Amino acid sequence: MHRLQLMTDRLVMTLALLGTLGIAAIVLHVTLDIVLRSTLSVSMPATLQMVTRYYMVLLALMPLGWVEWKNRMISVEIAADMIPARLQPWIDGFVTLFCLLIYLVFMWATWGKAVDQFNTGSYVMALDRRLPVWPTYFVLPLAFFLASLVCCVRGLFLLTGYPTQPQQAGAE
Repeated sequence: MHRLQLMTDRLVMTLALLGTLGIAAIVLHVTLDIVLRSTLSVSMPATLQMVTRYYMVLLALMPLGWVEWKNRMISVEIAADMIPARLQPWIDGFVTLFCLLIYLVFMWATWGKAVDQFNTGSYVMALDRRLPVWPTYFVLPLAFFLASLVCCVRGLFLLTGYPTQPQQAGAE
C-alpha cells in the first residue's frame, strides 16, 4: 500500500508541476507578446487562442487529480461534525465512489467529443494561420481519467483501512 501511495503522490505532484509550468508559459507568452508589440510593433500569432484554447484548459483540468488526492475539493462540513465518527468512513467511501462515477461519465462523454474533433481536424484561425485545437479536447478525458485513478486508489485505501489523507500517512 505504501508503494501505491508513493506512486500516486508522484503522479499528482507531476500534475501540479504541469500546472506550475503552464502558469509560467502563460506569463512568458503574454509578456513576450506585449514586449514585441510595444517595442517592435510585431504581434505573436495566436496568443489569445493559445492562452484560451491550450494553457487555460491544461491549467484548469490537469491538476484535478492533485486536488482530489490532497482532498482540496470544495466541501461543506456543516453536517459532517454531527455525523458519528464510526459512520465517517462510510460517507468518505460513498463520496469517493460517487466522484469516481462522475469522473468516469465525464471521461466517457469528453472522449467521444475529442475523437470527433480529431476526425474533423478542428482548428481556429489566428492572423491567417491555422491553429489546430483538436489536441486540447483530449486533455479533458485524460484529466478525468487521472482523477478517477486517484479515486480508485482512495477507495482501495478506504477498503483496507489505510490512511487516505497524505499527511496521515507521512507523505507531506
